[in-house]
Amino acid sequence: MGKIFAALILLLSVLGPVRAAAQTTGFTLGPSVGSDGVGADAFYKLNPLFVARGGFRYASFDVSREIDDIDYDLDVGFTSGVVALDIHPAANGFRLSGGVYVGDRTIGLTATPASPVEIGDQVFTPQEVGVITGAADWNSAAPFLGLGFNNGAYALKRVGFQALIGAMYMGSPDVALASTGGLLSNDPLFQAELAEERDRLADDLDDIQFFPILNIGLTVRF
Repeated sequence: MGKIFAALILLLSVLGPVRAAAQTTGFTLGPSVGSDGVGADAFYKLNPLFVARGGFRYASFDVSREIDDIDYDLDVGFTSGVVALDIHPAANGFRLSGGVYVGDRTIGLTATPASPVEIGDQVFTPQEVGVITGAADWNSAAPFLGLGFNNGAYALKRVGFQALIGAMYMGSPDVALASTGGLLSNDPLFQAELAEERDRLADDLDDIQFFPILNIGLTVRF
């Protein structure tokens, strides 16, 4: 009997903090920053295991990259709302998260060749090419899965910590390219080579159908 009583005391001592955390209720807000941009989330604890989440993300930056031997200036823009359900299987901070990003994921492209460059299967001079502009657009809805930590709705303290690692599926991009200001910008043969270049560019960008998610932040319970 003594051993059984001792085991019950030990079990209650382990489950006590979990039960207290599981009973914590209310709204939680939290800013975050990561590969999906800067933003904030609102959390609502539905029950001890499930937390509904909604938020937004914004990212914008410029980068230069050589794609198919052409030097492009890339203008990357990411603006999305986030709708998700976080599952906390142990009724503590550990979470599995699934949902969708809804918004714009666009890369603007600009190239101004300074030397002869291969477009499609032909080589053209800078004067013939002019300025190449274009854009790559991904699906407006991108589902995601991830796992991480968020004790905002479970810890007894008002301020908590959140982190998430996972990936979103963006699909294949729609790519457009155009030439302006060149001697051959409106030439049908040049346009055919530019269309071939667009297809190659689309193939290169198709490698990032899955976009990694890694973010961290704080939470505040109200």
